[in-house]
Parts: sequence; C-alpha cells; structure tokens
Amino acid sequence: MATNMDANVVFYGHLSELYQLAKEGKIKTTLQGSHTRPCKFWAATKILSGIKDAIVISHGPSGCAYGVKRAYKLTNSRNSGSPYEPVVTTNMSEKAVIFGGEKELRGAILEVDQKYHPDAIVVATSCASGIIGDCVDEVVGKARSEIDAEIMTIHCEGFAGEYRSGFDIVFRQIVDFMEPPTPERQAQLADSVNIVGAKMGPERTEVEGDVKELKRLIKGMGARVHSVIAGDCTLEELKQAPSAAVNCTLCLDLGYTIGKAMSDRFGTPLNSTILPYGISATEKWLRGAAKYLKMEAQAEALMEREYAAIKTEFEAAKKYIEGKLAIIEGHDAIKCLSIAHMLERDFGMRAVIYNFHPWSTEARETSVDYLLETGLDPEILITKGTLAFGKYESMKQTEDELLEFIGGLDADSVVYFGSSLSFPHIPVVDLNAILNRPRFGYRGALKVAKCIKTALEYGFRPRSSLTKQMVFPKNSGLASAQSLTGKLAQDLPDCTVYAGKKRGKCFNE
Repeated sequence: MATNMDANVVFYGHLSELYQLAKEGKIKTTLQGSHTRPCKFWAATKILSGIKDAIVISHGPSGCAYGVKRAYKLTNSRNSGSPYEPVVTTNMSEKAVIFGGEKELRGAILEVDQKYHPDAIVVATSCASGIIGDCVDEVVGKARSEIDAEIMTIHCEGFAGEYRSGFDIVFRQIVDFMEPPTPERQAQLADSVNIVGAKMGPERTEVEGDVKELKRLIKGMGARVHSVIAGDCTLEELKQAPSAAVNCTLCLDLGYTIGKAMSDRFGTPLNSTILPYGISATEKWLRGAAKYLKMEAQAEALMEREYAAIKTEFEAAKKYIEGKLAIIEGHDAIKCLSIAHMLERDFGMRAVIYNFHPWSTEARETSVDYLLETGLDPEILITKGTLAFGKYESMKQTEDELLEFIGGLDADSVVYFGSSLSFPHIPVVDLNAILNRPRFGYRGALKVAKCIKTALEYGFRPRSSLTKQMVFPKNSGLASAQSLTGKLAQDLPDCTVYAGKKRGKCFNE
C-alpha cells in the first residue's frame, strides 16, 4: 500500500489515533445529511418487533406504523413462520395534533387488547405526539387496570435523540418486564444463557444462520439458550431471563446496554465480547459463557472438537491467504471491527478498514474500547469521498480514491471485504451474500477463509461489465434505486445508487 498522503486522504493511521482525534474534536464526527441513520423511533420499534405476541401501538400519524410493519413485523413473521402480528397506529390527524390524541390512544389500547389478546402492548411515541406533549403515561396508567395485557410506554419520538438512543432506551426499559430471580428459577435455568443485544426478530427458518450457530455451540457444550433478547423472545422468557446463568452479548454495544441494566438490577452476570466472527472471538465468547455455567471442561472439549472438524481445510486456506492485505468496507462499524479482529488474529492477514466514518468512533465507543483493550489497533483509511454527499460505502468517488491510494497492488495480494455493488479491480468478498451458512463460530471461520481463497484464486476473472454499467454508468450521477429493476432496488441498502442523466442526475462529478 502506498504510504504517501495525497490530497484525497482525510485520515490514514490506526484506530487509536482516530479515536483520540475524535475525542479532542480535531476531526469532524457529524454525519452529512445524505448519510443519515434511522430515527430513534425506527430503532426502538426494531427492537420491540423482536418480542413475540406483543403489539406495538404507534402513537402518531399512520406513516410511522407503516414503516415498522413493512420493515420489521412482516419480515419477522415470514422468517419464523408465525402468524402476522399487527402494528397499530392511532393515526393522528391535524385535528389530533392541535387538540391532542389522548382519546384516540385510549381507544386503541382497549381495542387492541379486546381484539388481539396480546401478551404485551407497547405504546411507542412518534414525533407528533412528542411535540404536542400528549400525556401518554397517564393514559397508559389508567388503561392498565382495564386490560389483560401488560403494557409499557416507550418515549422514542424521532427528534428527541440520535438513532442509537432508540436501541438503548428499549433495552433498558424492557427490563421492567422482567422478574427478580428466585432460587427455584435459578435452579431450573442453571444451564441456560440469554443471548442479548439482538434486534428485529428471528432468522429465516430454512437457513443455518449466525444465532442458530451460537445456539448449536451452546448445546454442544451441554447447555441451552433460554432466550434471544430481543430476537423472537416471548414475554414469559423476558420475565424469567434474570434467572439464567449468564447473559452473552451478540452485538457488544447493544448487548452491553441491556446486560448492564440486568446486572445492576438483578445481578445477572454479563459475558461481553464482540461479534463472534472467527475462532479467537468465538472461543472468548464460549469461555465467557462457560465460566458462569461452570462448564469450563465441557467448553474446552467442544472447542477441540469444533476445530478438529475444520482443521484440515482451514489450515490449507490459511496458508494461501496469510500475509495478504484485506480492505474492509467500514460503513457497519461493529461488523468491520469484528471482521478485522478475525482476519488479523485467525488468518494472519493485514486489515485496513476503509470508509470508517469518524462518527462511528463516538457511536460505537463500547466496541472500539473493547477492540483496543484486546491489543488490536487496525489501520483506518478515510478519504474525502467518505465525507462527501452521497452513499459513501458504494460511491464511485471512494472506489477511485481507494484504487489510487493502494497503487499497483495486483489481485494476488489484496482482497476487498464489502458490498457486491463495489467494483474495485481486486477480488471482492461480500459476507452479506453468505446466506446459506453461518458466519460465526468455527464453521463460519472456515466459510470466510474459503471465500477469501476462492476470491483470490479467481481474481484474474473480470467482474461483470454489464452489472457494472447498471450500477456505475458513464457520466454517472446520484439517482433513486427505483430506477433499477425491482429486485436490485429491493436489495440495495439505501435509496441511492449511481445512474445516468436520464434517470435523475442531481450533481456533477
């Protein structure tokens, strides 16, 4: 990789250096308008949608509920094969915004309880109800004695905090559903763990996914998973959760929030690690669980069996990829930090995280601290395109800047971890495209190693020129994803991709 700092480079150094610059206010950490995240309301309802047989009442205009329904509840039901769980709205009109929507909220609570008989009702406030100051807690308090469901209010109006606060407020508050441990329950759940920090809901029923792999490993140790919070968990599981032997984080940032709350209130132990990508992180995750399960010997035996099952193929792949350079697309901070940990610790690769927005050093402080404390300090490259208008993780500008920076490296020595919509002239590995295998654990480590090896072996073959023309046409500008085919538009992570003048060019290169 080139070492000279050219005009396009905003930052090139180690994560610890970027972290310090952000803390001192010496590098811009705010997001551009085109890089916005979901609002607090969306983040909160994403977690709430992972509680089975619970109905979210969106106290606001109908559009807020539509987004939750389409993005979360429908997906959860399809993945789990369960009946559709409705998202209800009080459908606040202009009149309600002026005179208040408390009457409509009370009517919605009573109707939902009588019609659907849910285990729990959660009233989620939107911007409209938050701005006018509806007395939501008072309405909910009065309705509590009139309904069979348990009920809770989540104040998550979108304007009242950045999106991360939506996750945190729900994970802290659903602890109110939980019951203190009892000796009887603790005895029943002495061999059980909770996986905490999950969001949205169940994995696809026909796919061996990441959480299923963690459940398999826990079972292989002789233990069991009591609940995944909040990913397809029931109210009863939430109530009993504090009596489990230990909480094991899935996403460290989110898992730490609820794990700390449960530890403070109930004394439930917390096993806090990064996403278990790769062997090193998986073993730390398993050993942390085993400590509180009192199953250290069983865990060591499990890890020995699991590694023996992949050893031959894994070590052969590792020999091929060891010492190679990995460029990791940095728009998903938690994932890219975990991948960097795996590539350096397990594969012996050199990891450089590209497009790691300085904003992430503040938003993902828990994970950054953890990674640095483990002794890993990956290289970070940020170019001007990362901070420019547009979708920075798949922009042609950032791709060109990357290629200019890495110089004349050939396809035999470097691999790019990122979206399949990226087209650098080096092998690409898209971990989001691995849908038929887990990416966590030992089997996940083998799968990723083999994907890297395959990408390098076939690096001489050009990417599809036709697909590239669709994504990055000549004289490209920013346009709606809906200008592409319905399937491609649906799979894109954002509403913008590059397209030509005739399809809505909005700025010049």
